[in-house]
Amino acid sequence: MSRIINEIRKLFTEGPIGIYIMAFFIPLNPRMLGIAVAIIIVEQLIRSPKINKTHLKSQLSWRNPGIWLLLFYLMHVVGLINTENMRFANMDLGMKATLGILPVFFILYKLKVNWNLFVKVFIFGAFVSIVANFFMSLGVYLKSPHFYYISGERLSHLMHRGYWAVYMVVAYFFLLKQMITAQSKMSFWMNLLGAIVMAVFIEISGSKVGFIILFFVTIWAAISLFKRFKNKWILPITSVVLVVGIAAVVILTPSIAKRLDSAIIAVSQPIENYNMEVPESTEARVMVWDSSIDLIKENFWFGVGTGDIKDELIKMNFENGYSGVAEQKLNSHNQFFNSHIAIGVFGSLFLLLSLAMNYLKLKPDELRSWRLGIITILFIALLPESMMETQAGIIPYAFFISFLTSFQPKQSA
Repeated sequence: MSRIINEIRKLFTEGPIGIYIMAFFIPLNPRMLGIAVAIIIVEQLIRSPKINKTHLKSQLSWRNPGIWLLLFYLMHVVGLINTENMRFANMDLGMKATLGILPVFFILYKLKVNWNLFVKVFIFGAFVSIVANFFMSLGVYLKSPHFYYISGERLSHLMHRGYWAVYMVVAYFFLLKQMITAQSKMSFWMNLLGAIVMAVFIEISGSKVGFIILFFVTIWAAISLFKRFKNKWILPITSVVLVVGIAAVVILTPSIAKRLDSAIIAVSQPIENYNMEVPESTEARVMVWDSSIDLIKENFWFGVGTGDIKDELIKMNFENGYSGVAEQKLNSHNQFFNSHIAIGVFGSLFLLLSLAMNYLKLKPDELRSWRLGIITILFIALLPESMMETQAGIIPYAFFISFLTSFQPKQSA
């Protein structure tokens, strides 16, 4: 007990508390993320307001992802020039302010972070979110005991299930990474058990993007285990586990199975066969992608303007006959499409570079595999979702992209 108290005292003495608060709340509650950003900044100004010039010089490089993220935000400011809907533009700029604030902060200040603690706090936050969401759903389930009420969108109460599933996959990746590098059997099996629990809740969330990334991360883990242990049974066992997992979803959660079936049917038929007035969710995605591509072709270089994307996309959907998605006022459901329509080719290019720069090997980096795993998960999530259009996505993306290449680890992971 005294050891725990000493560790807590040391944490408050050395910090940075704000970073760990951010790690805890990303998978739990997006409403707390703005407060976490404020704590990170204020804490640093109190502890050590002096700017490290050596760090500043090293960060002012085209290889720094934060530079490209800052330029991505500044393109939204430039996009005001040809904007008519200034009300939406101002709201959008304010909501995305952390895309500019956090890169500047991490360019100026180099924080020392205990990466092992960061990972554990993030995982803990993910498990707390599972418990919190499950108990919020349990109240309805007890009144009407049907699995329907503890699955799908009814399981994610604190944020959209797409965002929740993505952050759960990040926690799943952390658990698998710890499992693969475990030095004891106890650690191996505890992390494996945690990963299985995480995977189960990702599956019953019914998030399609969650399913997709979960599949790829599981394959990566199987290959990594095979490389470490050289056991010929690892890959076949992983294949069986995936098949059993998919079968369990089909049998135990028919509503989610139906959702996946509908998605497969939707992508296998021409858009002309879709229900234009009441589209299935995958049909809606395909239709809004089609309208987005039309808008990109018409406004390739500079976009329609920061504040006009929503109006122009609705207009194009009506012109294409996609009345259902137009009335729902759906965004592009692809962040690169969304950004390109609003602020042009340079906007989507800067966003891409803010992610791609993480794949360049800058120097010997013991945490590179962790960083690449996180960034790959976040990148894949941008393809079927416009992840950076609400605070639940904006702040985590701004944080991870700016933070991962700028902090100094206190100890090896």
